[in-house]
Amino acid sequence: MNAANPAHAATRIPLHPLTFVPEPDGVMVGRADAAAYALLPEDGAALLGRLADGMPAREAAAWYEATYGETVDMADFVATLDELGFLRGEGDTAAAPPRVRLQALGRAVFSPWAWTCYALLALVCAFFLAVEPGVRPSAQHVFFSPSLIVVQLGLALVQVPLALLHEGFHALAGRRLGLPTRLGMGRRYFLPVFETSLDGLLGVERKKRYLPFLAGMLADAVMVCVFTALAGADLADGSLSWVGKLALAVCYVTLIRLAWQFYLCLRTDVYYVLATALGCTNVHEVASAYLRRRFPALARIPGVRLARLDESEWSPRDRAVAPWYSVILVGGVALLLAGALLVVGPVVLEFATRVVDGLGHASLSDARFWDSTVTLLLAVVQFAVLPLLAGRGPRTDSPAPNARNARKEQSA
Repeated sequence: MNAANPAHAATRIPLHPLTFVPEPDGVMVGRADAAAYALLPEDGAALLGRLADGMPAREAAAWYEATYGETVDMADFVATLDELGFLRGEGDTAAAPPRVRLQALGRAVFSPWAWTCYALLALVCAFFLAVEPGVRPSAQHVFFSPSLIVVQLGLALVQVPLALLHEGFHALAGRRLGLPTRLGMGRRYFLPVFETSLDGLLGVERKKRYLPFLAGMLADAVMVCVFTALAGADLADGSLSWVGKLALAVCYVTLIRLAWQFYLCLRTDVYYVLATALGCTNVHEVASAYLRRRFPALARIPGVRLARLDESEWSPRDRAVAPWYSVILVGGVALLLAGALLVVGPVVLEFATRVVDGLGHASLSDARFWDSTVTLLLAVVQFAVLPLLAGRGPRTDSPAPNARNARKEQSA
């Protein structure tokens, strides 16, 4: 704190209700109703705590000097609180805790009874995987219909509600804690996304943050069990109907989305869990900036974007973790490429083989020719035209997670 005389009289400082959560680098102080959070040093948080308890400013300054052996510029401190949105203005009343809807539903979805149901589903899924080889994950399951158009559109239509369910579980896990989580829609590049704002998690103790971060993966895992059980029950009758085939196709795509969450370099669900366990606030950006400083040539590789975060902005904890986390960052890119080749590659290869076969060996009167033609046009629009148009538009990447942001995203 800066040495100076307190500028405020012996009056109480009007503050909104605040939360105080100890962190490795200080104390996370926040205002839940406005989703405003800041990481303060322990002495600053202690002083703010005295003011929040109603201690007059002059007494709080005297307490600080007696406790820490330094004087505090109270005028500057109060001005900082005002910038953070913690200070109530004239005529403002203390904000009431925000009303949280669907809190009861959130508690029900993660209740002991619900966990029992999830465990039973997992057992049923394991049973069918053990006794029915036909339901075990395979890239061939994606092609539940001879028509590639039906495959593309069918999977796209099913994935939208599943992506919404993924994000809905994140939101409900937060509401279970009484947090005003928000579920909405946005856009990343040319892809529509569902977004869940989990900023309120910064105002609860760290051990309570894990379930909201992992809730989306739980939803995906439950759906994998449901679709596997559905296909297994269908196959038990002797052969798969279109329902069972579609279930296996959706199951495989959902497994890809589950695996995607382990690519920490993309700041996925597992990244937030790891960052929370390590006590970090912005380790991805700090590790990226660390790589830029240590290996400048990496920043010149096309497609590689490394943060330009100044070292003065690195928290002590992020600074300590960054060297070895940067290894994970680089390794994650290699893992992402390997996963794409081994898991997504077979699907793309089968798509390409069927398209080439339809275009090269079918006549104009053959339905396969037109199916392949439309499929190729859809692929060109999705992977060439739309990215080109998105590149000319404004960037809409989500901001890096930091003391003010704990947003989760899932593309539809």
